[in-house]
Amino acid sequence: MTMLNHLTAFAERARRIAIQSDVPCYAIRLVNRHTGEAHQVDSAPLTVMTSDPISAANQLMRNRDPKDWDAFVSCTDRNGAIQ
Repeated sequence: MTMLNHLTAFAERARRIAIQSDVPCYAIRLVNRHTGEAHQVDSAPLTVMTSDPISAANQLMRNRDPKDWDAFVSCTDRNGAIQ
């Protein structure tokens, strides 16, 4: 068993902790400009939850061609749902 087996449980716990704080939370996704599809890891769309969307978007776009990729930032509500 590897750490990847526990990744979803870890992500859910981290999301709950972030929601309980008063710090705003944002969801960032990479989208292919040509296809309009979100970047996927193991058939699941990659979504990064953060309180610093500019820094996270810059990190996701690092070493990527801006002609091919775009970073979309969305706010989350108090329950963690992406708006």
